[in-house]
Formats: sequence, structure tokens, C-alpha cells
Amino acid sequence: MSILSIEFLLLAAGTLAVYYLLPLKYRWIALLAGSAAFVWFSGWQSMAHLSAAALVMWGGGLLLRRKKSRLLLGTLLVLDLGAMAFLKYYPSLSGAELILPIGLSYFTFQSAGYLIDVYRGKTEAQKNPLKAWLFIGYFPQLSQGPISTWKEIGPQLMEGHRLEPEKMVSGFQLMLWGMFKKMVIADRLAATTTALLKGEAMPGWFIAGGVILYTIRLYLDFSGGMDVIRGISRMAGIELPENFRRPFFSQSVAEYWRRWHITLGAWFRSYLLYPLTTSRAGIALSKAASKVLGKKTGRSVPTALATLLVFLLIGVWHTANWNAVIFGAYFGIVMAASTLLEQVWKTMRTTLNLPKKGWMSPVRLVRTLLLVLAAQYFAFTPDPATGFSLMSGTFANWDFSAFADKMSGVMEPLEWIIAGVGCLIVLVIDIVCERKIDIGGKLAATHFWIRWPVLLLLILAIVVFGIYGAGYDGAAFLYTQF
Repeated sequence: MSILSIEFLLLAAGTLAVYYLLPLKYRWIALLAGSAAFVWFSGWQSMAHLSAAALVMWGGGLLLRRKKSRLLLGTLLVLDLGAMAFLKYYPSLSGAELILPIGLSYFTFQSAGYLIDVYRGKTEAQKNPLKAWLFIGYFPQLSQGPISTWKEIGPQLMEGHRLEPEKMVSGFQLMLWGMFKKMVIADRLAATTTALLKGEAMPGWFIAGGVILYTIRLYLDFSGGMDVIRGISRMAGIELPENFRRPFFSQSVAEYWRRWHITLGAWFRSYLLYPLTTSRAGIALSKAASKVLGKKTGRSVPTALATLLVFLLIGVWHTANWNAVIFGAYFGIVMAASTLLEQVWKTMRTTLNLPKKGWMSPVRLVRTLLLVLAAQYFAFTPDPATGFSLMSGTFANWDFSAFADKMSGVMEPLEWIIAGVGCLIVLVIDIVCERKIDIGGKLAATHFWIRWPVLLLLILAIVVFGIYGAGYDGAAFLYTQF
């Protein structure tokens, strides 16, 4: 069930109605019922696997509360993460067909994080199995995240929230904004990715433009879905963690990953990167490397190696093929090299007297975007050969004589205008938000006669332009499959 389908929107509306009709202390039951309906309509396999994961999480949490055993925690994590690995990667390796539960990676990581937090004493074990189920099965976030901790959303889900008109309006605005990004722009740009994979001879500028548009499409698709999810949750008084924070304004690849799929990065840092670097092996490696490379550089060796491992896993998390390995290894190497060479960069900046801001800011921004774009050749292509072929083709045949024919072969002129204007609107809004101006909050708090004409225009744009033309592709959200 797509989160933009009429069925999902009716389910969300019905859940919200029942939620606010129930007494405060029972309102979590409305969320539980809505989530159970969503999972059931997604297939009995989803219900069975998610319920099994919730049972392991709930029972494991109670056992860990009684006895903090590393062996027990390891066993629980093997059951939890092992089931995900089998369901995701066995079909790719064996050719067999398995029906993946909806939101498999998201609820698996969330339940694993819960078990680790209980073991660490950061979270109390939940006694009620239905509340444990709701924590990982909460329906708005189940389709594509964010990946939350119990402290972030557990209490919010369980405690009843009073109806706040401003939050209802703010959530509705955010939901519409997400629909605009997804339906008006991202789905329309799907045609550009299709054109790159036809296997035809293409000029370099066409390939470069297509990769750039794929990257924009991915951002608008995923962030649009997050806005819909966070908007619906906000209408119930629940604030989900932010998962995107305008990543294309980043000054470095490290900053880009702090802004892109924020909760996934936070999960790997909390539960893998930090434990590895602060372990006995990590400390021993740091001491040994310091003797060879010097204290400052040596200390960064464990972090660099752990970062490389984390990004390899993030790459494979996306899918089980060699492109995913290349994607993860690429970012891992870039991030690890940046960590190891940090002292070199500092010395170079001091020697050349390079400013931290000013003219260097756009230079760093462009550099970061180019590094990010290089990885995208392997994000949407089916195999390394196709990715490298498109990459090499980018630097050949920059003949613009067939520009009009090439562009019209992808989409009609009016569709290019709609996509272009939509991207420009998103860019302006992102620039304003980057300046710490809360447009959504200001609009939600403004006068009725100002707010609702804006919202009606947004609804009209979604209805009219979101379904226009042969180039429209009502594709499923790109990250739903994970």
C-alpha cells in the first residue's frame, strides 16, 4: 500500500479520527489498530515477520533486563539481523523468489537498536508486547523510515496527545509539500533515468544531465516521502526524527552524509562505528598506528577503518550486487582518506592562507557535489559495466546539435517546464530553510486568509501537474523496497 494511495490516506484519516475520539491514555490503541491494518493489507507475510521480530525484541528486552549477557544480546541480534539478511540477500544469491515484508530493514534496525539500548541501560524494557509491536510497526514510518530509537518516539506513541490545531495545520502542510516533491517533480523525472538505461549511444552532456537529474529525483522522492510521513505523524502530535536536511548544501562528503538519510547514519554510528573505535582492538590499533604515523594521525586510523566498514555495509544494505559494493566502498574510501589526511588539509589551509568561508564555500560545495555525483553512476545502473560505461561516456561527444531532439525524446517541453519550475521552487524553499527560517511554522501560524490560499494552490498544483502528461510515472517510492 503506497503512502500516496487513496487507501493509505483514508486509513491515516480514519486512524486520526479514532485517535482523537478515544480517551488520552487509550489513544495509542488507535495507532496500534491503524498500524496492524496497514501491515495486514501489505500481506500476511509482513504481519507474520514483523510480529515475530516484535516478539523477539519484546522477550529479548525482558531477558536482558534480568541479565545483561553479551551472549544473549549476540544471539538476539543474530536472530533479528540474520532474518533480515536471509530475506534480503538469499533471493539475489540463489535466484529464489521470496516476498519481502514491508519496511524490513527499517523495523529490523529499530528493533536491534532497542535491544542494544536495553543492554546498555539506556532504555527500559517494555513490558507490554502490544506496545513493543507498535514501536516497530508504527504505520507511517514503516514504509521508508526514519529509523528511530525508543527514546525518540516510544513515549510519543504511547502517551495520548491533545488536538492542537496549529500542529494539525503544520502537519497537513508538510504532507502536501512532500506530495508536491514526489508527484509533481520526482515521478516526472523518472523518465530521465529510463532514458539513460536504454543502451543507446548518448552524448556526454546527456549522460551528465541524466545523472544529475537522477540525484535530484532521488532526493525529492525520498525527502518527499519523509515529509508525508512526518506530516501525518505531526497531525497526531508525534514528531518523528528528521531524515533529510538539505544535503546539497554540504561543504564536505562527511557533512553530506550527516544530512542524507540522517537516521541510518546515526544508527551505524551509535551501534557499530563508536563501539568499534572504542573497543580494546580499536584502542590497541590506535596506539600501534600512533607510533608509526604520529599521535594525531594514528588516533584516526581506527575511525578510518571503521568508517570504511560502515559504508561498505550501507552500500550492501541498499541491495545485494556489485554496484552496491562499489557505491559503499567509494564513499568509505573518500571518508576514510578524509579522516586520515585531516592534519594534512589543516596544514595546507594554514600554509596557503585559505579562508574557512568566503570564496572557498562555493568551491567546497561544488567539489562535494562532484564527489557525490560520481557515486550515482552505480546507484541506478544494474551492473558495474553499465556504470563505468556511462561514466566514460560522460567525457565524450559533447555535441549539442541534437539537443532539442534528445530532450523532447525524454519528455514533452511542457513537462520540462513543470519539472524545472518545481525544482526552482524547492531550491528557493531550501535556501530559505538553510537560513534557519521556519517557513512551515510561519505559514501554519499566519492568518487564515493567507494560509489557506497558499495550501489550495499547492493542492491544485499536485492535482493538475502531478498527473500531467505521458512522461508521468507514478512509481513507488525508491526507498520503500528497503
